[in-house]
Amino acid sequence: MSKYHFPQLEMREALREALPSNDQTAADPTRNPQFTYVPPSHARALDPENTIVEGIRGAGKSHWWAVLNSGQHRDYLASVFPETRITRNLIVSQGFGVGLGPKAAPGKDTLASLVKEHDPRHIWQAVIAVHAGFPEPFPNTPGKWTAMVNWVKENPEDFDNLLDDVDFQLAQQNKTHLILFDALDRLGNDWPSIRPLARSLFQLALDMRARRAIRLKLFVRTDMLEDRGILAFPDSSKLLAKKVPLVWRRVDLYALLFQCLGNADAQGEMFRFQCERLFYQTWKQDENTQAWQIPQNMRTDEDLQREIFHAITGYWMGSGPKRGAPYTWLPNHLIDGRDQVSPRSFAAALRYAVENDQPHTDTWPWALHYRAIQAGVQEASRIRVDEITREDYPWVETLMQPLRSKITVPCEPKEIIQLWKNDKTISKLQTACEENEVRLPPPHIEDGEKGILQDLADLGVIQLLADRRIQMPDVYRIAFGFGRRGGVKPLK
Repeated sequence: MSKYHFPQLEMREALREALPSNDQTAADPTRNPQFTYVPPSHARALDPENTIVEGIRGAGKSHWWAVLNSGQHRDYLASVFPETRITRNLIVSQGFGVGLGPKAAPGKDTLASLVKEHDPRHIWQAVIAVHAGFPEPFPNTPGKWTAMVNWVKENPEDFDNLLDDVDFQLAQQNKTHLILFDALDRLGNDWPSIRPLARSLFQLALDMRARRAIRLKLFVRTDMLEDRGILAFPDSSKLLAKKVPLVWRRVDLYALLFQCLGNADAQGEMFRFQCERLFYQTWKQDENTQAWQIPQNMRTDEDLQREIFHAITGYWMGSGPKRGAPYTWLPNHLIDGRDQVSPRSFAAALRYAVENDQPHTDTWPWALHYRAIQAGVQEASRIRVDEITREDYPWVETLMQPLRSKITVPCEPKEIIQLWKNDKTISKLQTACEENEVRLPPPHIEDGEKGILQDLADLGVIQLLADRRIQMPDVYRIAFGFGRRGGVKPLK
């Protein structure tokens, strides 16, 4: 067991304060700036010059979309994370995303009406005109999208001239206007509706690269970037060549946790003091924002991170090393089929562990028991599956239902395919798709069972192993009810 441990009760309270209790899906951030940590790779994603930001669910797309829109958070980034190239000369607005009113962006129903009569490009040009503050003769009447799109369509030269004027004025003032777009899967109810709107937005984002001071930034799901229908325009490769994936390495997840612990309202001082007393790590307070900055070694040194985390959990996931160490065990059981871990799942597992802890033995001095961490992983799996089946890809639940409690992974594809055939699953799904009962159906459904398996692999729900067997990561396997020898028990 680890020779160090933080004060048990105080540490548990610090975790409650540090771990978020809700998801970032609003137009504005729900947490104070000091709880923001920027991994090195994410600094490139925030850079206004990088247009496409790619990420899985829970990787932080909507979080960064909201953070960039907050002046308070931008000031924090400029002061604490200058590598993001966020400056106080940056103007930011939101052109599409969850939580916006009709004056900021056309809603789904409005878009469906507009595309019947207008080129999708004209719709997005009108959105840019509104956020860039075009003067007359543009009829800037926010919320009246039909009139504004009509004007763009009928006055292409005036639009170009006004865009050039606004761009020139911003450049003269040494300012950049960044317009953000998120939740592009909400542009329509199905792929045929989404594709033309998304394709036009991507193409316009590429065109705006030629401007001096106006930029678009698109936060995009991976499956959208893999859709050939969306990227079917000239020079799309130039746009994708500079895309920035939101990837969280293990060291980044723990740096985020420590950043939040160090800034916890009541117990942050305790955590910072114990880090210095036990591990010789000195925290510094930023002069501009008063936020406490995580020491550099706690950001990058995995051996140090391991010791600090094990002072919270103990050293093993059981009575000895056979079950593994919590520092590696936790992210390893939250990784998906694309070898990525979302910070949302990481935080959900730890939050559940501290709020629904297993009874401690009299000799357990650490804040978290390994059984609580195991239960936390089960809860994180339940949340992840609930998100993917209810919000993003409801057809996944249709595919998984006949497999529950009947599959142990790794397995041969024929085991899954046979259960689908017995249940006539693919036929049912194809009929539902033809009758428009399924939102965003699997892209390769026409290829039958093998196509569906590829779609599940593309989502990271399963892995296609080199020996052609199928594996399912624990973050999905547990809640979908698949077995695995020696693994965390599936939910029933």
